[in-house]
Amino acid sequence: MMRVAMDFFHQTEEAEDVVQEVLMRLWIREKTKKAPCDEELTALAIKATKNQCVSTWRKQKLRQAIPIDDSLTHIRSDERADKPLMTMEQAQTIDRAIRQLPRSEQRLILLKQTADLSSDEIATLTGIPIRAVRTMLSSARRNLLKLLKQ
Repeated sequence: MMRVAMDFFHQTEEAEDVVQEVLMRLWIREKTKKAPCDEELTALAIKATKNQCVSTWRKQKLRQAIPIDDSLTHIRSDERADKPLMTMEQAQTIDRAIRQLPRSEQRLILLKQTADLSSDEIATLTGIPIRAVRTMLSSARRNLLKLLKQ
């Protein structure tokens, strides 16, 4: 059995693993079924070793084809697996809270956050004095924070 596995893998470690696996399976089979004669047992052991070598080789090729490191390069090690879902849920919660604000505050928050406009640009667009825009934005943020804490 060892010679068959060595011919297949050319590495002692892998050959020993295969032989150990086959012996374990033969031992379990012997406990549950009638024991074959010595010639049948030898043939069965050789055939099982060949099959296990092929199975082990296929698993190794599959692992090499899809390396774990390459498939996870876009995920940082400190990033949680559920972060995209949590980000989406947080965005939905914020959207619901914004919809509860008075219309004027909703409009200013959306212009500031979504449209990414400065206070000066918002003042020009709405016709509201710059100091009033800043005060209203501050008030809108406070109200939004209260709604989010609820």
